[in-house]
Amino acid sequence: MISVVIPTLNAEDSLVRTLSALVPGVVEGLIKDVIIVDGGSEDATLEIAESTGCRILHADASRGLQLWQGCREARGDWLLILHADSQLGEGWMDQIHLHMRQYPQRAGYFRLTFDDPSWLAAFWAEALAFRARWFGAPSGDHGLFMSRALYDAVGGYKDQAAYEALSMDLALGRARLRPIPTPLITSGERFKRKGWAFSQIGKGWSFIAYLMGFPPKPPKRT
Repeated sequence: MISVVIPTLNAEDSLVRTLSALVPGVVEGLIKDVIIVDGGSEDATLEIAESTGCRILHADASRGLQLWQGCREARGDWLLILHADSQLGEGWMDQIHLHMRQYPQRAGYFRLTFDDPSWLAAFWAEALAFRARWFGAPSGDHGLFMSRALYDAVGGYKDQAAYEALSMDLALGRARLRPIPTPLITSGERFKRKGWAFSQIGKGWSFIAYLMGFPPKPPKRT
């Protein structure tokens, strides 16, 4: 019933945890397939994906392109889009069932938390939650869950290198977004490497540059 789409690039340190949280859904038959769209990993990412039975696709190292390709190949009636370093918390299946029954015309995003106990991590999680709720703009780290029918109706991701969250936010609008209370525990490692404040300021400037017509830079290999 559900196709899970995960874009990856050198994700060996986190992918096992992300996939492990999905196992109950596979056992129950809720998850039809898990699609890994890899942007050219040079570590053990593909070995992990293959050993756990995921479908593997290859694309350029751009989340927008990766998600476009993954969703295009998905077979499920519902799409669950996650980052490779984001792990669904307990109770996620109950909340997914609830969303499918009661909110089929809306896209759901999860309650973002970071695995970093610092106050800065908590602050940024709250700031992103505020942006998602009041401006209808959840980040890619919030994940996204929506029916295939809704995905097709709004035009889906575009086959271009663009911010994955922005392309969906503009299509869905605030009225068709819904917060799902399940925590999505995301690694703060990539933010800690640069510093929380610097990382968020950098993302903000990149976002503004994109709106002005400058294409986003591809992610660096780690």
